[in-house]
Amino acid sequence: MRDYNTIIKRVEALAGRGAMLETLSEVNGLPVVCATLSQDASLPTIYINGGTHGDEPAGIEGALAFLEGDWTPWLDRLQFCVIPCLNPWGYIHNSRENAQGVDINWAYQREDVVEVALLRRFIQCKHFSAVVDLHEDWESPGYYVYELWRGNPIGPLITRRVAGVCQINTNRIIEDEIAYHGLIHPNLEAEKRRVDDGIPIMLFRHGYTNRLVTTETPTKEPLAKRVAAQLATLDVVIRAHANG
Repeated sequence: MRDYNTIIKRVEALAGRGAMLETLSEVNGLPVVCATLSQDASLPTIYINGGTHGDEPAGIEGALAFLEGDWTPWLDRLQFCVIPCLNPWGYIHNSRENAQGVDINWAYQREDVVEVALLRRFIQCKHFSAVVDLHEDWESPGYYVYELWRGNPIGPLITRRVAGVCQINTNRIIEDEIAYHGLIHPNLEAEKRRVDDGIPIMLFRHGYTNRLVTTETPTKEPLAKRVAAQLATLDVVIRAHANG
């Protein structure tokens, strides 16, 4: 089993750098923590989420790498909320699902899923300029990304940037969706999205954000390369929103 305490210690170390730390809830005795990086609560907020699926460590490590990097230059224009690991039980047990055997990514309508309940409380009355949901795909030959937006798309900028650090999945069809050099614009009318079970889609559809970016890094690549792809994605998103 993986050591979740190491993740908590890495997050707690951020308090010394000015991050505001909050335990959103405990799940199976494990804290789900959020780090807020802010100098001005009125600034636009980017929400970074990792670890929805416990068997996708690159998302967790990408979120932690961002937190442990130099985010201070952005704090005059943006603030950040980061949940490095939404599914700690799944992380410990290397499981896509939580302790109930539920894929929480597709369980927004469930009333009995603790991870979903804590996320609902977290997003209540909030609006995010962008949500970046960090994932990985063990079957994919390369990186790909989903983007939904109101305003201007930045997906092509993301895939061009990531191509410098990680192979791109260039298949024309990925996960039954049309893809363009690793970029997917999801069909919101597809049955799996139309019923509002998906947490990220819900955030976009119901106005919690005007930009949803969901990364999928290729598990076949070394962890360091997957993390580099996550960080490259975040850099593009942050620059786009910092520059208005």
